[in-house]
Amino acid sequence: MKVTPTTAAAYLADDQPVARASFYAIACDPRQSVVVEACAGAGKTWMLVSRILRALLAGAEPHEILAITFTRKAAGEMRERLNDWLREFGAPQTPESVRIEALVQRGVPLSEATALAPQLASLRERLLRGGRSVEIRTFHAWFSQLLRAAPLELLNELGLQQDMALIEDLDDHLGEVFRRFHVAVLAEPALRDDYFALTAQRGRSQLRKWLIAALDKRVEFELADEAGVLEASVPLPVMDSNLAHPAHALLGAAWHDSLRGLAIALARGNARAQDAATGLVLAIEHQDAAARYARAWAALFTDKGTPRKLGDLAELARTQDELAAIGRQIQQYEAHLEHLRMVRLARSLLAEFANCCVGVASQRCQ
Repeated sequence: MKVTPTTAAAYLADDQPVARASFYAIACDPRQSVVVEACAGAGKTWMLVSRILRALLAGAEPHEILAITFTRKAAGEMRERLNDWLREFGAPQTPESVRIEALVQRGVPLSEATALAPQLASLRERLLRGGRSVEIRTFHAWFSQLLRAAPLELLNELGLQQDMALIEDLDDHLGEVFRRFHVAVLAEPALRDDYFALTAQRGRSQLRKWLIAALDKRVEFELADEAGVLEASVPLPVMDSNLAHPAHALLGAAWHDSLRGLAIALARGNARAQDAATGLVLAIEHQDAAARYARAWAALFTDKGTPRKLGDLAELARTQDELAAIGRQIQQYEAHLEHLRMVRLARSLLAEFANCCVGVASQRCQ
């Protein structure tokens, strides 16, 4: 069942409005499978711990209950809240009426709450005698526990060490990971070229942010790489296969003649048109494809990338459209190259992260 507290209808169960008491009767009942959707601060943790409390009252043993959350902070808050409640409800000075009201708040009918109140009073003592506590863990810690209990044959098959240290907070190890990464980059000329190229294009700070993002999404990254779709996820532009770069098209005879003809036509116009004509002549003089494209673009487009208004010339509009198409190809081509550089650097970073994790595990084994 899906239950949703809302401001419009107060509370919903299976998308139908319900009273507050009915909502909590559903949400806190451990006999029902429930999904609760609510904004931050709406009391989801309260409901989850209440379900644990009610499950214990229903006879469940602590080791039979598993609560999984994302952060150590959230897990700690849940443990603290459960322990606080057990102490409060088990204290001799706590009135029976408080226990009954607490059960009613958690969806227990009044008559049943009255009968359960004595059990709630003795629940903490019962758990202490049993010597086991409710399993409230982060999902990292839970998986780590499963691995520690796994057969050695399975660990060997997966290439995992028998004694592993759990890394829940990546920030604690970022310094060591990046030190290893930089050593690896400096030792490999191709990686060093990738690193310096991206640093020059984007800056050291932005590159580090990208690398940390790849580290945060390492599972998705490695799965995509394993599937062989990572490098092609930013494709090359569709262009003449004989060209090494989209701008090389401007070195051909057709573009030479087109730019020359347009320069002659613009030279007959006003001062702005004549300046553009001069820019096109200077573009033609360049034998470097990137320089020719840059000169031609500056002559025919503004700094904001909009076509310059240089007169009502058919060849002007046509040339601007064709040059803009090459510009889009260049952007896609450079994005593809930048993406490949990031892929190679991210692979190296994740490899060093794995090595760092192995190092941490080895130190713990010693």
